[in-house]
Amino acid sequence: MKRVIWSPIAKRSLRRTSDFISEVWNEQVRNEFINQLNYRITQIQKNPELAPTFEDSQIRKLVIHKSISLFYQNFSEHIKLLLIWDTRQNPAELYRKITDANST
Repeated sequence: MKRVIWSPIAKRSLRRTSDFISEVWNEQVRNEFINQLNYRITQIQKNPELAPTFEDSQIRKLVIHKSISLFYQNFSEHIKLLLIWDTRQNPAELYRKITDANST
């Protein structure tokens, strides 16, 4: 399995998403989300090309939940997690955050 590296932006976006889920729903829902995220990360470790590419780039978009996606990039030695994104957010921010995460 490939090693996974979390970008600082991916870590912050996970924390924000997790906090939001806890506030709106509860800890059980948050824990289910974290479990699903971990399961999906394990899947891409085994098969890095599982998710389709995002808008003809080297970045891939993996759906974690109907409104939350994980953006990552597959490198020869590792997988870099770029961003956890709630698809209900402003799409203009998505491009900026992916660009920022990809440069760190």
